[in-house]
Amino acid sequence: MTEAPGPQAPTLPPALADYADRLLLGTGLDAFDALRIASGQLELPTELSGLARALRAGWQLDEGCA
Repeated sequence: MTEAPGPQAPTLPPALADYADRLLLGTGLDAFDALRIASGQLELPTELSGLARALRAGWQLDEGCA
């Protein structure tokens, strides 16, 4: 995993936190990692690119609903 520099992201909304928890089962990552992935602060290895896309899609969807 590669960390991208940037400001600290806001906390996860409850719906996105639940979504992230379900996506992360069995990956060794936690909800804080999901927040960093979704906001672009943490890059995952290529083999987890589908997970990263799903988290970013959820992040963007939540921002659009706010």
